[in-house]
Amino acid sequence: MKRVLFSVFLVISFAALVFAHDPRTVAKDFSHTLTIEGAGKLTLSYKSLHWNAPVYAQAKANDQLRQRLNAGVWKKIGKLDTDFEVVIGGTAVPKGSYDLGISFGKNDDFALLLRGGGKDLTIPLKTTADSPDVTYLSLDLRPTSDTDSFIFEGRSGKFSCVADVKVPYLAPHEHAADGTAKPPEKKP
Repeated sequence: MKRVLFSVFLVISFAALVFAHDPRTVAKDFSHTLTIEGAGKLTLSYKSLHWNAPVYAQAKANDQLRQRLNAGVWKKIGKLDTDFEVVIGGTAVPKGSYDLGISFGKNDDFALLLRGGGKDLTIPLKTTADSPDVTYLSLDLRPTSDTDSFIFEGRSGKFSCVADVKVPYLAPHEHAADGTAKPPEKKP
């Protein structure tokens, strides 16, 4: 009986060691929230994956490996939850909840992937490869000088990938003399 209990203890201990991880080396969870009074929130949540230049170089040269990485690790790295419509890189994204991912091609062409609500959206990103090295994936949504415009940026390794973001709810519009929004003109 002692041998059985000892064996069970050994198996459990070994399993704990196998599944244990060092929190200093795994991806961290991040989220950013944009709150617009009267419209709601847009929340971007993601895992800050570690940049691995040798694997990236290998995947660029190997179609099969690149497809596996795009379909596996990079396909779902987070969520985009939005209470209002946004337009990212010219692609309309209706309000809803989306799985967020990133794909890349052999020519350093990156795209933002959003899947949810029966939609699969692939949004090409404008990419430059001359940025200072960034060890972990960093996603950001920041304002521009226009009321309804923002910039989405993803950085990892030497790459910076951006897309313009528009919030139609914030688009400039006319106001009546009393300060209320003018109703749209009726077309005959």
